[in-house]
Amino acid sequence: MRVDVDDPELDMGTDRSLTYRGQLFTGETIERDPRTGQVVAMTACAEGLEDGPIREWYADGADRAEGQCRRGIPYGRWRNWHRNGRPALEKEYGPRGTVRSIKKWSESGELTDDRTFDA
Repeated sequence: MRVDVDDPELDMGTDRSLTYRGQLFTGETIERDPRTGQVVAMTACAEGLEDGPIREWYADGADRAEGQCRRGIPYGRWRNWHRNGRPALEKEYGPRGTVRSIKKWSESGELTDDRTFDA
């Protein structure tokens, strides 16, 4: 099932869980650019929690961000890109959602931050 984030029947609880028509939501939420109607974000959910891939795009369709969650907790590699297509940010998450490393780049491609954290 795919539901638009603006659907009035989609609701986020105080615990950040999603319900659709009163039931915990399993499927994909999408967000559209209000000017063009093009999908600019997609989030996979299972039983009300972010679970699976999360993707974002600029209005022109270029990649903006991607990552994954398990039961609402980020894991693995998350990436963001500048509008020009160059990498902007890369975070590596451990199994419990703790940040293991961060890398940041300027729009010109210069590495501006490169840190690793104790697990």
